[in-house]
Amino acid sequence: MTAARMSFVIIFLLFMICQAALCDSFVTLAYDDGEAEDGLWIDDMRGHSVLFTAPCENWTLSGAAIYGKLSPESRSDIFVLEVWDEDLNLVSKVTDRAGSFFGDEFDWALVDIPDVDVSGDFFVSFYEFAGVYVGVGLDSVPGGSLISARNPNRILEWDAEAYQKNQTNWMIRAVGYSPAPDVDLSVLSGTASRDRPAAVDLKIRDPDRNLKSALLYVVKNESREVVWSDLRALDGGDAEVRFSWPGTIFQVSDDRSSTAPVLAVDTAGLPENVSSYLARYATCALQLSEGDLLITAFAYFGDDGKFNALTDALGRVHYQSRDVLNMTSHDVDYMDYMAKNITLQKDDSMVAFYRVVVPFGHREPYQMFHQPFLLSRSPLFNYRLELEELDADPGAYLVIVEVEDWAYNAVRVEGTSRIEVI
Repeated sequence: MTAARMSFVIIFLLFMICQAALCDSFVTLAYDDGEAEDGLWIDDMRGHSVLFTAPCENWTLSGAAIYGKLSPESRSDIFVLEVWDEDLNLVSKVTDRAGSFFGDEFDWALVDIPDVDVSGDFFVSFYEFAGVYVGVGLDSVPGGSLISARNPNRILEWDAEAYQKNQTNWMIRAVGYSPAPDVDLSVLSGTASRDRPAAVDLKIRDPDRNLKSALLYVVKNESREVVWSDLRALDGGDAEVRFSWPGTIFQVSDDRSSTAPVLAVDTAGLPENVSSYLARYATCALQLSEGDLLITAFAYFGDDGKFNALTDALGRVHYQSRDVLNMTSHDVDYMDYMAKNITLQKDDSMVAFYRVVVPFGHREPYQMFHQPFLLSRSPLFNYRLELEELDADPGAYLVIVEVEDWAYNAVRVEGTSRIEVI
């Protein structure tokens, strides 16, 4: 195995949960990756603006985080921070001394804003009067960074010659909150088996009625590894959900190796003609060729366990089986489709399924990779990749449920009772 292949196996990823949302319901909206490649101050009359979209209606904006430092050639110790609505109308304003927030080295400064409700698009605009260098991110996801002016409020032509507009982020973040869901969890069964699945009930109330989803984790008590998951879409402000666990796990295998547990969940909302071929999906990492970046992807399996499709997080289809193509485009020759559309490269592309672990001592899960599968077989035979449901090992299992809303609140609750597999 080459060094590039080995790095694929041992890379560890943090579980993508907003920690702030799990504490006091505060959420940070950001485009930058936390690393500044440069810093920039703008002349007296102009400022740095960032366009954000509120995660829900009437989201409460309470502050702005700015990555900056004092300019050695400071022309002013005063800054102005303004919040505009999508029509550039002023909705909030803070004026303060730069020296009270920034120092001689780059660091994050949190500027409190009198709570203001925002909906849809809004702007956070920082006017430092050439007294503060604002961090510039060049390697992060392009966001809504702009140059603006006040009195009247307006967006100006981009003239930061050292930076391209669509590849530059001012390191300014919006901090706010909305009411988090209230979750009541009940574990109704002390044992789990295929004949008598364990039942878990949720009662959920969300004050601002923007529920998004409920995610179940079943965790092996000894290893702390998640062995089963289930995801339900939610809507509105009140919900009652019943999960069940049949005391099983999922395993993925080819004709040379196998890996378990793999977290596969039922696929919802599919047309009837393909639902049996795309019955379950599992999140994985895809590497199309050695040295390529890893891509978050979703592997779909049929009721019979066969590997029938692979799409990435942007919706691009990298593979679909002959059975699926026959159902969706029966007049297309599969050999021709393979040559023109399948991006997976035989004996080169790999997929690795995630493991999730809940460590002792705290409740924050993290992810890592199982050993990857090299796709060395033909798509004509589903790459010989198969999903199988097996009985879980005997022992005690705990239940964790995470409820999210569209305002990025995430509430995690752990059951007080254990489930036994005998």
